[in-house]
Amino acid sequence: MDLITCVKSYNMVVEMGSLAQAANRLNTSSSAVSKRLAWLESQLGVQLLKRTTRTLTLTDAGRLFYQRGKRILYDWNQLVSETTSTYGEVSGVLRIGAPLATGSRLLVNYIAEFLDTYPNIQVELHTLAPGELPDPSLDVVITRELADFNSSSFIATKLFDFHSRLFASPAYLAQHPPIVEPEQLLHHNCLLYGTELQHQDHEFEHGRSLRLQGNFVSPNMEALVTAAVTGMGIILVGAGTIRKELDQGLLVPVLPELKLPQASAYAYYPKLEFNHTKTKLFINFIKEKAKSINA
Repeated sequence: MDLITCVKSYNMVVEMGSLAQAANRLNTSSSAVSKRLAWLESQLGVQLLKRTTRTLTLTDAGRLFYQRGKRILYDWNQLVSETTSTYGEVSGVLRIGAPLATGSRLLVNYIAEFLDTYPNIQVELHTLAPGELPDPSLDVVITRELADFNSSSFIATKLFDFHSRLFASPAYLAQHPPIVEPEQLLHHNCLLYGTELQHQDHEFEHGRSLRLQGNFVSPNMEALVTAAVTGMGIILVGAGTIRKELDQGLLVPVLPELKLPQASAYAYYPKLEFNHTKTKLFINFIKEKAKSINA
């Protein structure tokens, strides 16, 4: 028996809930699937499924094997894809994780170009919480540098540096008193990133401390950018995140010399025994495109 085929059959049975439906999806017979399950259980020396004429129930061992088996199959498919791409065109699924703001406002545009360049690659984009540790089930995680993250299981590579600055819509600036000094921000409505509606103290470059306050707070960068465009207030954000709005003149800089200390975006990907062809292609692609992030 072929181990990979048997694991695929077992996982399909679990997902479909019956031998017959799994056999139909696998384009084989129920008896063939049953033999694969029996062989798998004999090799493991444990029962994976409790089978009756009407039901299939996972044992504790079966549940664990299914969860780990999914990863084994994914790694196997990746290995096959990486190996064959050494001698041919790169193909397969690239699983990317990123915080919402990074994924929806920065990466999506680059992913579109990446897929045009490598049409045989498919992308899954997963949303992570800001600061969430890299998930080993993903091929690569794009996020701000995780200062306290030190794992021998991952490789970290810097993608680009950036500064967060203040921006507002022309309409907002036309309807409110001019801003020529940083201290005047206290008299303006700022759109705050977070979950609690309270003032925020920021340390800008050159040791300048400023307090930002306003009537709108959200952990959703899409909402904050939309609010800024509609004239609700001033937003503190990296230029790369609002590149489209800047190019279209929907947002303009406020006190352009004022900026937060430099931050960095990193790619984190798991250490594996085989090459990360798709991952490295994507990382290099992002590095090249990101040269214009702070332009």
